[in-house]
Amino acid sequence: MLSRNELIALSHTAYFDGCNSHNLEGILATMSGDCVMRFTAADYTYVGAGALRAHFIDFLTNFPTIHFHNYVSVVDVELQTIATHFTVTLINKSGEELEMRNCNFFTTDKDGLFNDVLIFNSAPLKEGFEAGST
Repeated sequence: MLSRNELIALSHTAYFDGCNSHNLEGILATMSGDCVMRFTAADYTYVGAGALRAHFIDFLTNFPTIHFHNYVSVVDVELQTIATHFTVTLINKSGEELEMRNCNFFTTDKDGLFNDVLIFNSAPLKEGFEAGST
């Protein structure tokens, strides 16, 4: 069972900072092989390691600048879940900037890896999100 600080580190440091530094393997290491990631305000769902790898390659390639910051988290150690509200700034290859204030709900499995990620995004998504979606 992960502690409160370990759940926060998994979310903030391993996952979000991994995205900021374009660390594909580090991001994927936070997720179980059968992890499901869903965007509620967009029609994107990624199921399993292959789909998540395709998604993150697409995401990291399309956005040379990714800046997740201003984290506010609510942690439930007993249920092994963490909800993180944050600001994210994305700048695509053309220099266009998108800023969102989103919230991710992460659930971990018995191995301490994310097995369910539910994302509430505050702006429409397209480029960088299509690959790997079912």
